[in-house]
Amino acid sequence: MANQTTTKLAGLRDLKIYVHDIPYTITFIILKNNVINFSYSMLLGRAWSRDAKMAYDLGSNIVTIQGNGIVRTIIVTKHLGGEIKRP
Repeated sequence: MANQTTTKLAGLRDLKIYVHDIPYTITFIILKNNVINFSYSMLLGRAWSRDAKMAYDLGSNIVTIQGNGIVRTIIVTKHLGGEIKRP
């Protein structure tokens, strides 16, 4: 783990998630957790970035993602998240 602790694998699970209304099926690694915490942020990795054909324009802070024939352009704000830019 990032904080140098160790944990055990509980399993793998394929789940459908929606990112700005675009569905993606992602394989999640489920870890055993001794601390109950139902609130957390999620980091989507390279596999999702590739599947979503994600492009990030560093100069304008715009992220573009695609899936199921849908294209979304997202303006990245200072806080986590973003707002959808309509073409």
